[in-house]
Amino acid sequence: MVIMRGACEASEEIITGIQAVRLENEWLKAVILVGKGTDIWELIYKPLNISLLMRTGPGLEPLRGRDLRKDRLVHYADPYPGGWQDIIPNRARFGNREVGHQREGESCGIPWDYEIKRQEGEISLRCWVSLPYTPLSIEKTFRIRTGEPELYIAEEITNISGELVHFIWTHHPAFGSPLVDEGSQLLLPEGSRAFNMRRYEQNREEPIESFEEETTSVTLAGGKRKNLLKVDAREPGGESCYMPLFGFTHGEAGIYNPNLPFLLRLQWDSDTFPCLRYWSQNDNDMYTVALEPSSSRFSDIDDCLRYNNCITLQPGEKRPAWVNVRLEHPE
Repeated sequence: MVIMRGACEASEEIITGIQAVRLENEWLKAVILVGKGTDIWELIYKPLNISLLMRTGPGLEPLRGRDLRKDRLVHYADPYPGGWQDIIPNRARFGNREVGHQREGESCGIPWDYEIKRQEGEISLRCWVSLPYTPLSIEKTFRIRTGEPELYIAEEITNISGELVHFIWTHHPAFGSPLVDEGSQLLLPEGSRAFNMRRYEQNREEPIESFEEETTSVTLAGGKRKNLLKVDAREPGGESCYMPLFGFTHGEAGIYNPNLPFLLRLQWDSDTFPCLRYWSQNDNDMYTVALEPSSSRFSDIDDCLRYNNCITLQPGEKRPAWVNVRLEHPE
């Protein structure tokens, strides 16, 4: 396939009442909802006009007419539109306060400030915000370059309080059809092991190693075994699978559908994100595989602290990270 090289472009848009910025080159179009958490709402492979991310049926429609500056979302998935969220914090503790499962993802429910920067051969979107409850500020830059089928994301989180902040940080890209179908193959980080969170939360006193499983044969809630390298066919009722992966040294995963002319490869900073949360759903209402770089395999902040598996920032301390998504074209 021959693609003509062209300039990178950016434009501002309004989507269902939400401010957005579109970045694109000859390969990719990315639409970022700066008015809602900097969600990546669209990621399009332009040569075939293929959408790579999953959207729910309602999408953003439940947010139409809502001013998120005055009435922010309490939880990143209420409502859940699909796409790619940057969940900060997933859980947190600071002083005598805590962010639990009912209010995770504060960063996803508010508008961010932003500026568009243009340079020779590339264009970038710089975004920043201070969270209204958790004492963290965030700066994030999305970047695309002429001739490259890749979206670069660089971030930095700062503790802006006078006390320690413990937190979980998770990226939540949910991929959808046509990239995801029963013929697709999953590429998981080399050396990774699955951690059965459901079994662990039923009995936390068992040796931690007893909850480890092979990625090719994990145990689902009903006792069925699943190979995480394969995508299940869509079916009524379907089944959900959530399985954190850990134990790898290089942050890289991917999805390959032999009916498409590219491999989607996700790469990330494994020092900040030593875990990959795998989530899949294959019913009629939602059909997706999410590959979620995360700072922790645990869902609960107490478990994170118990096993030294969370991010802890001193007052004024910063934590950088990066995530890239790339489309590779086999020869």
